[in-house]
Amino acid sequence: MRYIIACIDNDVEILDELYNKLSRIVDSDYIIESYINAEQALIGCFNNIIAGNEILITINGNNNSTLRYDDFLLELYKNSPSTKNIIFKDVVRSDALEKIINEASIYKIIPRTLKKVDFELMVLEAIKLNAQERRLKEYQRVLETAVDKRTKELNNINVKLNILATTDSLTGVKNRRSFFESGTPMISFNRREKKSLTTLMIDIDKFKLINDNYGHKIGDEILKLMAQTTQGLLRKSDVFGRLGGEEFAAILPNTSIRGAKKVAEHIRSEIEALEYCSTNKKRVKFTVSIGVSVLSSNESDLNSLLHKADLALYEAKRNGRNRIEVYTEDIDNE
Repeated sequence: MRYIIACIDNDVEILDELYNKLSRIVDSDYIIESYINAEQALIGCFNNIIAGNEILITINGNNNSTLRYDDFLLELYKNSPSTKNIIFKDVVRSDALEKIINEASIYKIIPRTLKKVDFELMVLEAIKLNAQERRLKEYQRVLETAVDKRTKELNNINVKLNILATTDSLTGVKNRRSFFESGTPMISFNRREKKSLTTLMIDIDKFKLINDNYGHKIGDEILKLMAQTTQGLLRKSDVFGRLGGEEFAAILPNTSIRGAKKVAEHIRSEIEALEYCSTNKKRVKFTVSIGVSVLSSNESDLNSLLHKADLALYEAKRNGRNRIEVYTEDIDNE
C-alpha cells in the first residue's frame, strides 16, 4: 500500500510550492500527486483506491472545474472517510462549507499564503493521526468484510458511472466531453499566466482501408493499440482523448512548439514501429499523421486551437501522411 497526498490548485506555482514542502518531510511510502482541478483529482483518487492505495490527505486550493469542492469531498468521503482534507481559505462558499462539515469532513482550513502557518508540522500531525486510526482498524477484524464490500460497491457503482461519463468505451482514454472539460480551463489559465501550451491532432492514416481489408474488429483493436501507446508516451499533466472515429487530440501544457514537435515525432515513430498481430496471425502495420498548433495571445478557445491543429493535420495528409506538420498562417490561407 502507498499513501497518497493529493494537491489541487489551478496555480502551477502553488502546486510546486506544495510539492517542495511535502517532499522534504515524507519518504518513499508517500506519493505526492498534483491536479489542476477537482474533476481530475476525483478520477485520480478513485484509481488509487482501486489499486489498493490510501488517500491520506487532500489539499484543496483554487478549482476551475464544473465539479465543486463540496461534491468532490462528499464523493471522496464515501470511499475514503479517513482522508484528512485541508482547504485554503476563500475557495469554498459558506453554504458548500456547511455541506462538507455536515456530510463529509474537514481537517484544517488554512491561509493560501503557506508562510502564515506551520504547514509541514500540520501535515506531519495529519499523518500521525492517520497512522493511529489505521492501527485501531487493524485490531477490528470485523471491518475487513465492510472494507471488501465497500471496494466492490466502488467498482460496481461509482467507478463504472465515472468511467462511463468520462472515458471512451473502446479505447479507455478520455471521451470528447471529458477531453474538452479537462482541456478548456487550461486555455484561460495558460493565457493568463502567459505560459506556453500546444495541441496535437492525431489521425490514423487510411483507417478506412484497414477496416475494409481486415474487418472492423481488427480496426477496433488498432484504435485501442494506438490510443494506449500514445497515452503511455504522454505526461500525466497532458490531456489526451478520442474526439471521434480514428481522430485523437492531445493538449500539452507548459510545452513550446519545439517541445511539441519532439513529442509528436516520438508518437509518430513509435506508432510506425508497431505491428498488430490478430488471433488468426494477421499482421497489420499502420501509421499516423499529426498536426501541431501553439496557443497564441489572441486565442479565443480550445476549439479554435484544435481547428488550427486540424488544418496542420490536413496538410500532413496532403503531403504524404505518416508525418507531422505545424500550423502556420500560410496553411490557413491555402
